[in-house]
Amino acid sequence: MNNLLNPLVESGVQCWSCPIFDRLFQVISSAAGAVYHQFSLFCGLIFVLILTFYILYAVWKNIRSGIEDPMYQKSIKPVLINSLFVFALLGLGVQLPRFITTITFEPVADMTLIYAHTMVNTDIDTVNQKVTYEPKPMDDSGFYRPQLRDKIVLLMKTTITQFQGYIKLGIAIMDKAFSWNALLGVGVLIKHIIMFAMGLYLAYEFFRLFIRFCFYFVDTIVAMTFFAFFFPLSVVMFAFRDSNAPGWVKDIGKNLGADRFKSVINSIITLASAVLTYTVIMVIIAKFFSGDNASTVEIMEMITSGQIFADALSDDNLAMLTLSGCIVLVYLINFLSQQIPEVTKMVLTVFNVQEEHKLGDQLADDAFKLTGNIVKTVKDIGKTILSKDDKKDDTKK
Repeated sequence: MNNLLNPLVESGVQCWSCPIFDRLFQVISSAAGAVYHQFSLFCGLIFVLILTFYILYAVWKNIRSGIEDPMYQKSIKPVLINSLFVFALLGLGVQLPRFITTITFEPVADMTLIYAHTMVNTDIDTVNQKVTYEPKPMDDSGFYRPQLRDKIVLLMKTTITQFQGYIKLGIAIMDKAFSWNALLGVGVLIKHIIMFAMGLYLAYEFFRLFIRFCFYFVDTIVAMTFFAFFFPLSVVMFAFRDSNAPGWVKDIGKNLGADRFKSVINSIITLASAVLTYTVIMVIIAKFFSGDNASTVEIMEMITSGQIFADALSDDNLAMLTLSGCIVLVYLINFLSQQIPEVTKMVLTVFNVQEEHKLGDQLADDAFKLTGNIVKTVKDIGKTILSKDDKKDDTKK
């Protein structure tokens, strides 16, 4: 079974979303870079309008409070000083955001890549061999640098190599269930049937997770779109940061600036969080199936590298496993698959990072729902056709 299905996994479980992400990234980078100067001028006009109302607001508030700030040192002066700094930054053009993304987003992607590669003991060359998509040539004058796109694509590909390995593990367990030992008795046969069901469950569930992961790029591209197009406005609103401006004015800068910045970082890290999430399950499975001939570490390396086969799984542990123990193992794996995302959330929270895949999950749910509706419709049509054929046969009789 391994030799038959593994090539299908290697050719089918690829980065389906990489071409879409690549193209959207290029469009957003080019468009945001092309309109950056014009939008900066527009944001300057917005700043002048807000500043006019803010000065009137500051004067009225000062008079109403008994002229506590006669020289407007606490209200107008900080805004005017900040505005000089802000417009000097905007004068740098698109080089400013390119510099900021180079020293922030790209190092985050680099560190996430290092973490992911270390966790699964792989490297760039191995990932490229398993997931074959190569980014298309890109203009180097846009809002984002091509290097950022390349790192994010590599992150996606790295996680997908693990889904390949996890699905192959399920296939290896199914293959193990077909051994001749299953014919030694009814109890042993039932255990092997349960083992086959567990392998099928793992392969199916990890394939579903792979499909869901293919939509995670949506959160990344949306976050990067908002950050790129609203970056000039967030820079302009920075002028009101240390002032006595109303809360809604400061919230505009925060929502369009700091929050969008964090959203991009969170979405990038999320692309590798699946490695942390499911490695725990792999440790438990590897510990169970490791025997005298192969240690837990060796089994883990086989799983993550996609080189796991039925022969590497221990016969001793399977022989000692009772029927009830086999059922408990299936339940344990199912329970962990539901609880481990919470563990991942706790770990990421320590570093003040959140998983960012709400839009991706929503699109995945919609896709699964649409697929289910299509299957149901086909079944209903089939039943209708069969029922009509049965009626015709009855009529002929």
